[in-house]
Amino acid sequence: MATPSPRNWIPAAILSSPLHPMMSRRSLLLSFTGRRSGVRYVTPVNYLQRDRELLITTRSGWWRNFDGGGPVELRLRGRRVAAVAEAVREPTVVAEALTALVRDHRAYGRWARVRVGADGTPDTADVHAAIASGRVLVRVLLDGETITP
Repeated sequence: MATPSPRNWIPAAILSSPLHPMMSRRSLLLSFTGRRSGVRYVTPVNYLQRDRELLITTRSGWWRNFDGGGPVELRLRGRRVAAVAEAVREPTVVAEALTALVRDHRAYGRWARVRVGADGTPDTADVHAAIASGRVLVRVLLDGETITP
């Protein structure tokens, strides 16, 4: 697997180790090859799983590698898994995913700059502001193939 950027070394090390249960309920390692650069990237991300679909939102530019879809390798709950990722920019779809992520993981709201009400409901205006500032959804479809470590 490629080396993550320095700011991601600690989360990547934990997610790649037997200590992964500390983080892997809500975080995974996403590995992919840049479309134009050909460079292999690894980044830890927060996710929400819905059956065979993982929802990830980001403002980082790496999502462009999945405009139109592309293969990824995940380190998901300690296992290497092959999958396909697709960037989604449709505001209503991104809003629904971001709202679900923040509702499931309130601390994620701090990263995404989405406040959460006392009842646990993410602030709708903050969700729309996050999308307006460039937050997109990366939808990952698991194909069920586990890669031998």
